[in-house]
Amino acid sequence: MISVILAILVGGLFLGGALMAGDALKRHSPARNLEVRLIEGDQFTIRVRGWAGHELRTMFADFAAMYDIEEPQVVEGPGRIFSIDWPDGLEEPHILFAVNYLYYPRDFDLDSRSILGAARVRPGNLTGIADDQSALVFVPENDTHFDRVHAVDDAGQAYLGDFGSTSFVPIDDARLPREVPKLFT
Repeated sequence: MISVILAILVGGLFLGGALMAGDALKRHSPARNLEVRLIEGDQFTIRVRGWAGHELRTMFADFAAMYDIEEPQVVEGPGRIFSIDWPDGLEEPHILFAVNYLYYPRDFDLDSRSILGAARVRPGNLTGIADDQSALVFVPENDTHFDRVHAVDDAGQAYLGDFGSTSFVPIDDARLPREVPKLFT
């Protein structure tokens, strides 16, 4: 009988300690302090060359369903460059994911395609990049990492945006494809 009571007490102490530790982790967890904010639609532009309009509409209908967001407007401009716009805005991670999705869409054949896509994000909208700098967000040529994007700000500083992180971090190697800035001229 005493061993049963002792086992219950030890189990109760263990359970209580685990619950208290869990509460402490929740209070001090970095994820708890993250503020998800909407970046207004006029604060970023995503452009791409290498896909047809109907393909982009299909791709981004799938993208919107995956992330439970609105479907974008897809508009063709000069030189078969398409703009993918969310007039009501997107959360910062979704902008990065959308740029990445241009290169790695689900259920599309990438063979014999030359994709060029990027986002131009206005100052103050990307975590880790100076508030007074616009930035181009892109996937570099010959990319082998499917869970990150790169950025270069107006001053020429290069950044890496890993999807497991909460902000861009400065790096030395820009890897900006020379054609990317031409998407926005």
